[in-house]
Amino acid sequence: MKIHSLRTKFILLFFIFFFIPFGLLTFFSVLMSKGMVKQNTISHLQNLVEVKGVAIEQWLKERIGDGKTFSESQEIKLLDPRRIEPYFSLIKQFYQAYRELWVVDLKGRRVLEAPTGLSYEKEDWFQVAIEKGLFVSNPKYYELPIKPTITLSFLIKDRAGRPIGVLKELVDMTYISELISEAKLGKTGELFLADGQGKFILHKMLKELQEKGIPGVPYFKNPPDRGFQTGIYKDYKDNEVLGSWKWIPNLGCYLIAEQDAKEAFHQINLLVNRASVIFIISTLLILGLSYWVIGTITKPIELLGETVTSFAGGNFEKTLATNRKDEIGKLIQGFNAMAGRLKSAYGELEGKIKNSDRALEKAYNILKQRQEQLIRSEKMAALGQLSAGIAHEIRTPLTSIKIFIQSLEKEIDLDENQKEDFRIIRKEIDRINENVTRFLNFARPEDPIFQSMNINALVTDTLTLLSAKLKNVGVRLDISLPEDSPPVEGDPKQLSQVFLNLLLNAIEAMPNGGMLTIRLTMKVIPDTQDELLQLMIQDTGCGIPEKDRPYLFDPFFTTKDTGTGLGLSIVYSIIQKHNGQIEVESEMGKGSSFIVSLPTHKEDRWKQS
Repeated sequence: MKIHSLRTKFILLFFIFFFIPFGLLTFFSVLMSKGMVKQNTISHLQNLVEVKGVAIEQWLKERIGDGKTFSESQEIKLLDPRRIEPYFSLIKQFYQAYRELWVVDLKGRRVLEAPTGLSYEKEDWFQVAIEKGLFVSNPKYYELPIKPTITLSFLIKDRAGRPIGVLKELVDMTYISELISEAKLGKTGELFLADGQGKFILHKMLKELQEKGIPGVPYFKNPPDRGFQTGIYKDYKDNEVLGSWKWIPNLGCYLIAEQDAKEAFHQINLLVNRASVIFIISTLLILGLSYWVIGTITKPIELLGETVTSFAGGNFEKTLATNRKDEIGKLIQGFNAMAGRLKSAYGELEGKIKNSDRALEKAYNILKQRQEQLIRSEKMAALGQLSAGIAHEIRTPLTSIKIFIQSLEKEIDLDENQKEDFRIIRKEIDRINENVTRFLNFARPEDPIFQSMNINALVTDTLTLLSAKLKNVGVRLDISLPEDSPPVEGDPKQLSQVFLNLLLNAIEAMPNGGMLTIRLTMKVIPDTQDELLQLMIQDTGCGIPEKDRPYLFDPFFTTKDTGTGLGLSIVYSIIQKHNGQIEVESEMGKGSSFIVSLPTHKEDRWKQS
């Protein structure tokens, strides 16, 4: 290719005005993306440590609150073994975390034991409780297999505020172990507790590490600044890791999250490699395309130059008449052909742009949907913590009330009417406790037990249950449930709860009667060819205001005068755990439709999942 040729000059200009800006744009885009990915990775570790740390501190706060309540109980203050022993049994029945419960007098002797002369008055837990009113130990190991525990002790005072003894509790930390083990940090990530010198306290491989003689993380032998920090250091395997840690002062230990630096920053390396490959391929493709396009532009000019040269050489046989097939005619034909090719190339490029726009729009919709699911999941997680706290706060006074009632029955002579009243009180206490248990089950719902099942039978059984209610309010049914519909993989108990909630809502939306339409249809997703069963439950009620629709699945949101607002939140959570979706369509004055989509049963898919 000649340096001074018109084609070469065009290619050089194209390179200057396109490839240099394109390269700079790619470079800075990759640079910014690397920073964002790195910050996201660090933020993920920090958020995990912060969330788990708050949960651990809350758990310890609840145990201390329980212990203070127990130490202030009249059953304890009497220091009477006959009353303390059943009280402790009742506490262990309701709170399985308490491995041991002791009461010692001011001389350090256990109240429930026969006199042996053994005294605990020199123990730290006794002396600190006497001096400060509260003692919290560092975690220790209770028995094999390794089970970590902490010791709490509380000063017991009589009604006049005078010290009379100490309550000692040995508390099982299994809840903290489960809280830590459920954390997900890729393939190499770990979340654990270590003391102020880096020695392991809670670790998912604690027994194996101790057998190998690995006591802890060397980096924490010389304690870094205590607080909430992040850094890169060598772990106990001598691998470079990205770590985030938080000091928990009440337990005297660190909560540490680690992930191998290679895995943590894998996305950054992958991003750079992909960007480099895309840039090189794009450069080669565009360079080749530009060479071809520029050739189609310069070729007719070269032909015209040959014609002029031919004329200058004395070849007059060729003419420039446009009505003849000479060089000018060829130039016109070449131009027309080039124009046709450019038009075709432009059409292809425009089609690719449209396809890209559709793909981007689809990706945006999926991202938006995932964001909404994440927000709802965070709300459900926050609700779970709140519900667990409320349930514990209710159970503690309930336990005391039940104990007082039992004591009164033993100490007071009651006639038959009074005995019946006390029986009713106990029954109501048990009923409240059952409701608290159900509330806790909502806060920490069970995972579904999947099995192959038929939707038709579940819907039919639910309608049979509601037949009396349908008849009372005058609701008519329009049902279409194909008998040949494929099975789905799901938990019958949980899906029955979903259908019952949706059908009850539809019936309650039509207090003066109406039409309840139920349709079961099949849908195939074009991109993946996956099959979905869609169940539509449609009422002819007043409809749902547009402003309320984004909050329908939020916990405690309700438009009814009565109700808890948990029904649709539970429905949403169950459908999500079944890899399904739920959609709402509503029009004011005409009614609402709830559409539940569930994947059909496929053996290979469910084995992989």
